[in-house]
Amino acid sequence: MIQDKRIKDFNPVAQSWDAKPQRQLLAQAVADAIRREIPFSGSPRALEFGCGTGLVCYLLLPQLATVTGVDRAPAMLEVFEQKARDLGQSERVTTFLASDEHLLPLRESFELIYSSMVLHHVPDYATVVSRLAAALIPGGYLALADLDLEDGDFHGPGEDVAHAGIDRELLQEQLRQLGLEEVRVVTAHHIRKQRGGGEKVYPVFLVTGRRPVV
Repeated sequence: MIQDKRIKDFNPVAQSWDAKPQRQLLAQAVADAIRREIPFSGSPRALEFGCGTGLVCYLLLPQLATVTGVDRAPAMLEVFEQKARDLGQSERVTTFLASDEHLLPLRESFELIYSSMVLHHVPDYATVVSRLAAALIPGGYLALADLDLEDGDFHGPGEDVAHAGIDRELLQEQLRQLGLEEVRVVTAHHIRKQRGGGEKVYPVFLVTGRRPVV
């Protein structure tokens, strides 16, 4: 596999990832927004793309039947799996190590696919979104949370990312072009950081859409 240099290596920070309260608040806000925006009927089989350590996953798990966590960083998946063992939920949680060749588990489909703060790290995120939508069962939901377009100072010096946020309007249009229905967007959270001697606010949105029932 040829690693795209614009995709950050999250392996070195896996063990300390959960330590920042700001990340905990973001995960809670995204999980709450997914619960509000998606009508959970029964307990869906879910996939989290770019699951990291599972901050969002383990907040949603009580409403889900199973979760497949997908990530490119083996160290993140190790933390994700350890949490499942600690909670006694290993039977409901599986992982998949993504690569350039295989972004998603083969021959599987899901009733809910979601991600949080992932797309702005992915150079060709449109292709990723297309593959996620294709992995939904008829009637399944896609939920994508990400950073709104910003001027490039959200990440600190040396933190290379592929995009300075994501255009929520363009993402909604892509979901419609992929054939999803009930496409809508809400602001899920505001991240506050000290920039230029003062506080700056960065909105995080959640776009959702449903694959039509044939």
